[in-house]
Amino acid sequence: MGIPSHRVVVAGGAIGHFGRFVDRSLVDIAMPVIRDALAALPLDVREIQCAFVGNAFGGAIVGQESILAQVLLSPVGIKGIPMHTIKNACSSGSDAVHLAYSAIAYGQYDCVLALGAEKLTHADKSRAFAALASATDHPPVEQGRSVFMDVNATRARKYMHDYGAEPRHFAKTAVKNRKHGSLNERAAERTELTVDAILADKVVVPPLTRSMCGGIVDGAACVILVSESFAARRGLTNTSFLISSAVVSGVPEGDPQGNATHRAGQAAYAAAGIGPKDVTVAEVHDPSSPQEFFDIEDLMLCGRGEAIKLVEDNETGLGGRIPVNTSGGLTSRGHPVGATGVAQILEIHEQLTGRAGARQVEGAKVGLAQMAGGLLGSDSAIATVHILSV
Repeated sequence: MGIPSHRVVVAGGAIGHFGRFVDRSLVDIAMPVIRDALAALPLDVREIQCAFVGNAFGGAIVGQESILAQVLLSPVGIKGIPMHTIKNACSSGSDAVHLAYSAIAYGQYDCVLALGAEKLTHADKSRAFAALASATDHPPVEQGRSVFMDVNATRARKYMHDYGAEPRHFAKTAVKNRKHGSLNERAAERTELTVDAILADKVVVPPLTRSMCGGIVDGAACVILVSESFAARRGLTNTSFLISSAVVSGVPEGDPQGNATHRAGQAAYAAAGIGPKDVTVAEVHDPSSPQEFFDIEDLMLCGRGEAIKLVEDNETGLGGRIPVNTSGGLTSRGHPVGATGVAQILEIHEQLTGRAGARQVEGAKVGLAQMAGGLLGSDSAIATVHILSV
């Protein structure tokens, strides 16, 4: 695509409360968040030139197989403009942000909205499991099981064998994210837990217990990106810059250059002109607590096997060397699949602009957000990495 010609500004946005809203429709979940995002900025709705909406399972859960962007945005007055719905599993929202970034960075538009929204809860719980299973090329598993947790557990056991990790290390990461989530008024799970309580919780797949796994929840998040010239004309303040956005697809048989997250991280660092040591805060895709270990190592925030010591020394918590998942992550904030990637961007934006409240990372200057979606053979089907700065 060449070199981006325009700097992309994160103008602002809104994150709704994540939780289990069985009796609320997807429109009911998304509409207040879109309105809050628009109300937070001195913009007229008619200034939105294009919109991208990430939603993974609207068809399976609520029966909206098509035109979801138009269905969600028209009630708030966003009409007539180009709208696109993105369905890329857990990376749906972050892929929407990537496309919004590209539309501005390459000069097509000046003001673009990216929305992530998901309704996963249903009176019939098997609907959610079936929907999640559709984001993989793996054979079906028995009803009530999750192929993703099976894969996460297999990876965790290998990591334990290779590097000497123990279940308590994974539990300690879950404790850290519960602590962060307790400080986040939008998180689905705000109760702090102890290592012992997490280890004693119901076993999902060894070594994973229920408290180490992200729950099925609903939610929405909406971000507005603008060009630097647009931000200057409109006098926008408290902004951050989205300095790179990388998306790669998985290689089913494995890639000698690394898995999808590693390759997306390399591409994002190169495009931003920085290295892993420049990152001061990160949001990563942790559907289970062990996955946070894999992510920060794949992103080169530490070496292979070194995440264990980072966790032992509390270096990934608030006040540590590289705070990770200050929002609480998927295991505490929750994982409404299409919304998570957009919520990550806004968490980093709040950190960089000093508006994260009790979760604030002092001196945060460069933030990274990573998502991985679906399973394709031995790899994620898609991985996205965004880097923001002030």
